[in-house]
Amino acid sequence: MQQVAGKQRFWWRAHEAPTPEPKAAQTFEVPPTVSTVSRSAPQRPDMTLKIPRGERRVRRSRRTTRRWLRYSFATGALLATVSATAVVLPLNRATFANLLHKTAAEATALTIAAGFGINQVNVSGQHYASDNDIYDALDLTNVRTFAAFDSEAALKRIERIPWIDKAQITRVYPGSLDIVVRERTPAVVWTRGNENYLVDATGRVLGPMPIAGGWALPRVVGEGAKDEARSMLAAVRQYPAIEKQYAYAERIAERRWRIVLKTGTVLELGADREIEGLQEIAGSSATAPALRGTPMIIDVRTPGRIAMRPVDNKAAQTAALDSSAGAPLTISSR
Repeated sequence: MQQVAGKQRFWWRAHEAPTPEPKAAQTFEVPPTVSTVSRSAPQRPDMTLKIPRGERRVRRSRRTTRRWLRYSFATGALLATVSATAVVLPLNRATFANLLHKTAAEATALTIAAGFGINQVNVSGQHYASDNDIYDALDLTNVRTFAAFDSEAALKRIERIPWIDKAQITRVYPGSLDIVVRERTPAVVWTRGNENYLVDATGRVLGPMPIAGGWALPRVVGEGAKDEARSMLAAVRQYPAIEKQYAYAERIAERRWRIVLKTGTVLELGADREIEGLQEIAGSSATAPALRGTPMIIDVRTPGRIAMRPVDNKAAQTAALDSSAGAPLTISSR
């Protein structure tokens, strides 16, 4: 009520504010595949905790977790029992060792039963390396489960096999190992005494040369020849006239090379002077007949001088100098 100024008093009553009526409910059709909620039941707000996709953790399978827990508890209980027995009972060393062996066998059996045993090995890439050497390097007679298998140590043992250059081991569950190897390539045939061996470019001996191998490789003879053959052969390849007649090379006192050609000519090279000596021989017109067919001993051990003298067939075959030969023919290249 509100009073109005004036002589006469009168009161007026304000009209009551209209009460807002609820808007008409909007109706819409619900697809038949969507479930509807009764109007009488109040709808509760969605209180589900929403975690960003990047922060979610992968949920492990209950079956896998239970299996791991079951075998872990079983193995732990077995080891605890053995330890308690060793403490309580006065066992001697033989009995305790036997007990440990049985415990390890039972633990291995539990691991294999869980699906982590090594049952199959697949090897590919080998042609000359022995399968038995690769299997022995895996040590599968003592290691039968993935838990006890040391792949890094096995890889090192495999790469110590003479023919193996690189190897790769892949575990394929539930129980397989895939091994891929890359073998080394023979570069020379090394003759030591009465035996011939295949050697790669790094000087690593790969193994005895097979009789029916059919290897068309250059041959080197003598102690230390396998380690220095790479540089010597690289120098010979620079001179096709000498490379075409190459028969074999002999390492003398592990210091220098003596090259024997198919014609019977012997090239005496100086220590650490293979390239210089071959260059002097290939560039001299006086040595051309010896390179083509006349057996001669060509000595270039002295820098700037070429000494030549004839040699008989026997000396050429054995690569030995004939001391009874006449005085050498000396040619100066200066």
